[in-house]
Amino acid sequence: MSKKRTRGNGEGTIYFKESKKLWVMQYTLGRTQEGNFKRKTLYGKTRKEVKEKYEKLITDINTNNFVDKSNILFKDLCMEIIEYGYKMNKLSDCSYIRKKETYKMICNHYMADLEIQKITEYDIKDFFSYIIKYSNGTIGKIYGLVNSTFKKAVRKNIISYNYLDDKEEFFMPKSNKQDKKIRSLTIEEEKKLISVLKNEDVLYKYQYLLELFSGMRMGEINALKLENINFQERSIYIDKTITRNIENKGVVGKKGKTKKATREITIDNQVCNILKEYIENYYIPNDLNLLFYDHKKQRVISTSQVNMAFKRLCEKYNITNSNVNQHMLRHTFATRQIESGTPAQILKEILGHEEISTTLDTYTDIFNKYKEEHSKRFNEYLKQTGLQFYDDN
Repeated sequence: MSKKRTRGNGEGTIYFKESKKLWVMQYTLGRTQEGNFKRKTLYGKTRKEVKEKYEKLITDINTNNFVDKSNILFKDLCMEIIEYGYKMNKLSDCSYIRKKETYKMICNHYMADLEIQKITEYDIKDFFSYIIKYSNGTIGKIYGLVNSTFKKAVRKNIISYNYLDDKEEFFMPKSNKQDKKIRSLTIEEEKKLISVLKNEDVLYKYQYLLELFSGMRMGEINALKLENINFQERSIYIDKTITRNIENKGVVGKKGKTKKATREITIDNQVCNILKEYIENYYIPNDLNLLFYDHKKQRVISTSQVNMAFKRLCEKYNITNSNVNQHMLRHTFATRQIESGTPAQILKEILGHEEISTTLDTYTDIFNKYKEEHSKRFNEYLKQTGLQFYDDN
């Protein structure tokens, strides 16, 4: 048996309000977060006009087209998303800091100060035109946060639809800056670096070698514990990375950089020997049980520390003439893998990429070069075996 709905005070009753000289009706929409009744008051010069407004209101509610008046600013709802994500542990300290940096970029445009209900197509398009000055990576972060804000506004019944759902009209803009191409060491540069690491006393030597021959991110290497290494199974279990806390200090994160960053990689004799040599001769126990630790300053080793040291190393020994950073070692590992014939899907798993598109997009030029060389080898094989239909001219 259905339960009869209890009317709110005056709900369903159209009456004449002498003070306003108008006909009035109240409709209860629900309750506020504080538990108070939330009512919509309808006015009209005639009883019929109020009744028609009431019928339209019911239709809009039933078709999810009704939005109540709200003065909330875009930037306030945007910050609400960030703060709630951090409070619910959806965002790590480091992600929280990055989100707030993205938020600051959004707030540099006038759209952030507008009431969400007053934002027009023109405002959004003007905002998109404004953000093309940033890199494509930064634009992606901005677009994602803006989209999340509009989605939340729809869920909170502040607006009836999200402009950004229309991907034909409101697609993510492209940067007017040229994407930086990934840079890896050439074979000759890599040989020079290996020679230096063999013969010189180099700070962070074993971290460089691990990144160069395993493809792990430097943050993952510096977050390794002895228990992550299984020499018997010849594997390393990667489940954490070095990140930054709310005070911007380096700490061991609770999880990997991405969902796919938590992975197990197989290690060859070379990586096994690198690890064994370090553990047997240089490893010192520490409170965090980390494989690599800054004992002098009693703290974790950050990627920026290693990066600065790598730049000084390359300059001192003239490893390469181009701009360098230690992440080149991971790119160099990936490049050698592709050159040796490793398929993109396998490389994706080794590197811990979220999507195969990341692997393909990052190493497009190298994969294309490999495909050309592979095609040449295939044609040469057909020629040698006499399987060609036409002889080469």
